[in-house]
Amino acid sequence: MLITNDQDLRQMLDKIDGCRALAIDTEFMRDKTYHPLLCLVQCATDDEEFIIDPLRIGDLSAFANILSDERTVKVFHAGKQDRELLFSYCGVAASPVFDTQAAAPLLGLPAQVGYGTAVETLCGVKLKKLDSLTDWTMRPLTGRQVDYSLDDVRYLLPMYDKMSTRLEERGRLHWLDSEFAAMSDPTSFEKPESELWTKVKKANSLPRRKLVHVQSIAIWREHIASRRDIPRRWVLPDELVIEIARIEPASTNELFRIRGAREKLTSSMAKDIVRLIEKGKDVPPEEWPVKTKKKHSCNGADALADVMMGIVRVRAKENDLAPQVLAVHDDLVALAAGTREGLDILEGWRFEIVGRELVDFLEGREAFKVENGTLVAIPVE
Repeated sequence: MLITNDQDLRQMLDKIDGCRALAIDTEFMRDKTYHPLLCLVQCATDDEEFIIDPLRIGDLSAFANILSDERTVKVFHAGKQDRELLFSYCGVAASPVFDTQAAAPLLGLPAQVGYGTAVETLCGVKLKKLDSLTDWTMRPLTGRQVDYSLDDVRYLLPMYDKMSTRLEERGRLHWLDSEFAAMSDPTSFEKPESELWTKVKKANSLPRRKLVHVQSIAIWREHIASRRDIPRRWVLPDELVIEIARIEPASTNELFRIRGAREKLTSSMAKDIVRLIEKGKDVPPEEWPVKTKKKHSCNGADALADVMMGIVRVRAKENDLAPQVLAVHDDLVALAAGTREGLDILEGWRFEIVGRELVDFLEGREAFKVENGTLVAIPVE
């Protein structure tokens, strides 16, 4: 069912009120805009399949009630962007949630498994593909588009049920409680302006002093892109941001000597950037942005991490888990370098499966040997 007016939307929402679970997916476009344009919201319950057309309805506030209804689990697959977009349009965060991609590695599926692969593995259905360049703003929708978009939700609840049952059987149903709770936290959709510079490509190639300029220009660019509703690269591409920060032009004439600057910047914009550069020169070192860097600071940490990754792979295989869901290399490097806080491997079920013995290994309380083809931990006296 395609819903294109407020009355039909309210009737459908009344019909599914209090349902145990709601599968949700979205289609959106942002090729030519700063703010993503929500084009479709696909939904499925145990008994209903429907598509909401935001381009025809406009106001999705009525949908907010079911998004926040604690009686109904909202089921997504790799739904971070979907949840952010719905939060932007509806003003509430989806809660509670279950993300099938996040749960998949706990059942031995690959980390970051695609929706089609997950459906084929768990439901035995090979999905049809649609051109990835489909323009979802075009109306009317074709029958092929409607069928394709509903495929993105019609198998989500069967997957949710199969996953929940298998996770329950393995005692893993609540392993992801904290992760799913974080997905419902509205603050997870916000990124501080001061951190926008980290999205500028090759920013880390500059000295910290010049990152001040990248930071201020990135914030300036963001405001303009948001106000004009155009992609940030249309305001100023990353490579120009980096080059301006590197050269530190002291005048608009000097700024316009940078290749590509005159084509992108008006005289007024150029003056703004020169002022930002001048102001940035007075920022004290303690306020300079801190570069992102690898989480290690001691010799041999990488080599130790390689050894620990072998242990992680063994424990992952024993527990039918994808190794990446247990630990990522950077966290192992940090652990080898002495970090004992803020690492996923030191929390919850990951710590119980492998984190504790890795710490014991690093701190000399445990060694390992192979016994009957199995890696066995040996207490060290």
